[in-house]
Amino acid sequence: MNICVFGAARDEIDPEYLALGEALGELMARRGHRMIFGGGGHGLMGAAARGMERRDGEIVGVVPYFFNSPGLLFENCTEMIRMDTMAERKDIMRRRADAFVALPGGIGTMEEIFEVITLRSLGRLSKPAAFLDVLGYWLPAVELLMASVEKGFAGKTLLSSFEYFTDPAACLDWLEREAQA
Repeated sequence: MNICVFGAARDEIDPEYLALGEALGELMARRGHRMIFGGGGHGLMGAAARGMERRDGEIVGVVPYFFNSPGLLFENCTEMIRMDTMAERKDIMRRRADAFVALPGGIGTMEEIFEVITLRSLGRLSKPAAFLDVLGYWLPAVELLMASVEKGFAGKTLLSSFEYFTDPAACLDWLEREAQA
């Protein structure tokens, strides 16, 4: 299965976040999944890629040309896809993926996973999407999504458009089941 992993590109974060990314990458590779990601060599993107590489997993980086700075990208991708814009990047990742996981991350990660969840809630995308968390990072986002339904700003279908996990194995178990459904 092709799993798109969204996550932080910065290293200045708690090491527990990085450990989560590496654990996810290792487990994905052990289960024979291919990782589709933004191509970054730092933060949770880099951690997940290192975990995949450690277990000889296939890694597909999807990178706009303007991210062509030395040391920025994960250099050992199995495949590197280049494009002009961030919109093209998201489109390629969405098309290539069978499922999506959002590790903790900043505004870019939030924008990516929220777009996937929006498309799922509108019935425009059927691929499963999950938040994978440690230290409660994603809890405010999940609470916001729940509140948007409770207060009438979104329909109930929103709540079935994502799942929340703190364990990489449980997250992958769910994604594997949902992608087959």
